[in-house]
Amino acid sequence: MASTGGDCSRNDCLYTILQYSPSLVGNAVLLALFAILIPISCLLGFRYHSIVFSTTIVTGLLLEIIGYIGRVLLSLRDNGTRADYALSQLGTVLAPTTISLAIFRLMPPIVAAYGEQYRPWRPTWHNVVFYAFIIICIILQAVGAILSTVFDNSILYNFGIRLLVAGLAIHLVSLFVFVILGFRFALAVRQRKGGWDRGMPAVHDTARFKSFLFGISLSTFLLVARTIYRTIAVARDSSAIERSEVLFLVLDGALVFLATALLQILFPGKMLSTSWSDSTLHERRMTQKGAAVISRPAPIQLERSSYAPYHTRVSLQSGKTTSPNMYSPQTYQIYSPHGQSPKTISPKTSPRRSMIPPPSQRTMADQRRNMVDSEQLW
Repeated sequence: MASTGGDCSRNDCLYTILQYSPSLVGNAVLLALFAILIPISCLLGFRYHSIVFSTTIVTGLLLEIIGYIGRVLLSLRDNGTRADYALSQLGTVLAPTTISLAIFRLMPPIVAAYGEQYRPWRPTWHNVVFYAFIIICIILQAVGAILSTVFDNSILYNFGIRLLVAGLAIHLVSLFVFVILGFRFALAVRQRKGGWDRGMPAVHDTARFKSFLFGISLSTFLLVARTIYRTIAVARDSSAIERSEVLFLVLDGALVFLATALLQILFPGKMLSTSWSDSTLHERRMTQKGAAVISRPAPIQLERSSYAPYHTRVSLQSGKTTSPNMYSPQTYQIYSPHGQSPKTISPKTSPRRSMIPPPSQRTMADQRRNMVDSEQLW
């Protein structure tokens, strides 16, 4: 039975997940490998302006380091403390979940490189769904790991194991959903090959982009294999799978390390473009679309141009004034009544000029015609 003081020997502790003597060399090697990846991820994040992606990866690596520090402490002490067990369980369970979140964030920029018509989902709910998956996984796994390692109570232990299995199962479901969406996207691209979005740079035609896709797919399947193993190992407590440290170091430690190392070798900022930041291609493309929709050509300025005293013409060309001289000269004839010969209009006269005298001139002429000479009357 576990002692109430918080320490228990490996043979006497009934409520511990770890039921074997950890290997100092194996755990120390994995601890060093995960530690090496941290500065590499930080440098790549600053170099290619992928701070969010790099921070997510570094968080997962730090959790792995915490987990293997706990395992190293367990290998150095004859009587393991519950704190060491808790560190080992928390770190090695939560780290792959955080690394999976970094992979989930890579789908929108990959889709944007080909075109929005190939997306198998709506971009508005992509991040919401996967963030919800990760948050639920982290809560269940953290609470389950603490209950199953810290408290000396069989009821809490069993309840913690159930929560831990539920968190691992939800993590596995999120990975399968991501794989299904990626498979649907690959089918859409294959069926409509040649109709890719040419408005974006032809990133998908490069060899490094294809290698990047291969690396992302391989990392995802490595995490799927690890999560399947860990779910079975935790669900079947005290089984041969749970008691084998070799399986743990290979299927849990080595697979997670390979998946993370692939993400560093095929770093998204490097493979997609050196100028693209972590804000994803989808966000950049939507920004460009928004700018294209908002921008409009400058309105045409309408100017008045007068070429006749009583006629006004509007020019539809900005900066130009319409004048009678712009028209080709033509000759017009006006036929007069009472058999008089027709009058020919000068070619210099605009055909639109009115031949009727202005009203003011006609009024004055009529007044003069109707006036009576007073001298003749007298």
